[in-house]
Amino acid sequence: MKCPFCGKEMQQGVLSGHDRSQITWKAGEQSASLFDRMMGNGKLTAAKYGLASFSIEAYYCDDCKKMILDTDIQKF
Repeated sequence: MKCPFCGKEMQQGVLSGHDRSQITWKAGEQSASLFDRMMGNGKLTAAKYGLASFSIEAYYCDDCKKMILDTDIQKF
């Protein structure tokens, strides 16, 4: 994928995290309330959730330091 900011090739990879750990990026949000989390409101549908972790496919431009990911936000 070409970066829409500089036109260079972006690197495909994965954003991931576990429980309350820091989100990490590897090549290849105001916080939701407890009620929102229980109801699934505001959940990023791009994330693939495991038992205690998540991952999101994303593209990263090393030159611009920008990231692009596809998602949809669930609403009431």
